[in-house]
Amino acid sequence: MDIKAILLDIIQDYIDFPASEIDTSAPFKAVAALDSFMYIEMISALEEKFGINIPNADLRGFKTIDDIIAYVEKRVS
Repeated sequence: MDIKAILLDIIQDYIDFPASEIDTSAPFKAVAALDSFMYIEMISALEEKFGINIPNADLRGFKTIDDIIAYVEKRVS
């Protein structure tokens, strides 16, 4: 399962340019104006897609998309 591709596909719903252009190591604020509402919607979509629950306390640790990818990989493997 390519978690990165799935996450970028989810993010594509919230941005106005190709998700393939996103630097997954960049801070969220550098990723196309993802505001806090879009961020929460994106996390909810991830939880639904992978059948996991991401506690609010864990959300604070996500600074980049790579952080989320690593987190989900640990939870689904």
